[in-house]
Amino acid sequence: MKGARIEGVLMSEHILVGTDGSKVALTAAEWAALEAEDRGVGVTVVGVYDANAFHRRLVRPKDLAEREAERAVTTTIARMAEVAPVVDAVGEVVEGPSPARELILRSESATLVVIGSYGTGLLHGTRLGTVADQVAAHSRVPVVVVPNVPTETDARDVVVGVDGSPGAEVSVEAALEFTAASGGRVHALWAWSAPEAMVPIGSPEEEQLRRWRRADLDKALRPVLKRHPNADIVHEVVRDPPARALLTGVPRVRLIVVGARGAQGFSPLPLGGVARGVLYHSDIPVMVVHHPDV
Repeated sequence: MKGARIEGVLMSEHILVGTDGSKVALTAAEWAALEAEDRGVGVTVVGVYDANAFHRRLVRPKDLAEREAERAVTTTIARMAEVAPVVDAVGEVVEGPSPARELILRSESATLVVIGSYGTGLLHGTRLGTVADQVAAHSRVPVVVVPNVPTETDARDVVVGVDGSPGAEVSVEAALEFTAASGGRVHALWAWSAPEAMVPIGSPEEEQLRRWRRADLDKALRPVLKRHPNADIVHEVVRDPPARALLTGVPRVRLIVVGARGAQGFSPLPLGGVARGVLYHSDIPVMVVHHPDV
């Protein structure tokens, strides 16, 4: 039943959801269903199983592995129907050794990928699983990683990191697209830090640096505001390391949007330190956005 559809046909504009039937996967699916409802698009739910691995270990036969993947997909679609019954969802069961690879390949035809922060194979004490890490690092489209924490459905605002890099500009565009569908405002956040011994809190030097960073933020947002003159963007300048500023700088947000790599990112790495830090420590969904030219 490799590549079989549970129902329907693959949609041209859709959100791609990876599932293994775990609790966090179902939480991610609920989030994806609500987002699909806001955007007016469908959802494709993909379950991947490695029949050869089961056969080699003599643990479970191939058909049982396939049935478990089918059950995970069916359960996920049913859960999505409970929270967003109007959303058209189809399922696909795929045989392959790497769930991350299958999701990355299918991301080319999707508008967004949504995945739980970890699955059934999570090691104790880890907050980000291998599949979520790899998909966030290599997807062709934005990826939302959802932790195993209920989302505040009344929270509508989004915070996005800005540092003047081309990737940050693309991230702001993604944040605007999200709020256009779900409502709320975009908080564009520029984080900066300096040793307190050199720049005391409340000092004239701190205020001067804050004004400079605000000017940097205004300059970085100018091209976006030129394209979207009516965009509701709140300018935020926070004295804190970037990852911590994104995690704590703006209260009650529904989503954190971060570029895969920022201005200081080491180019061979698909995910920079800020993106990885936010993914590992966030208690709310995180969208990772790649610059199309990278």
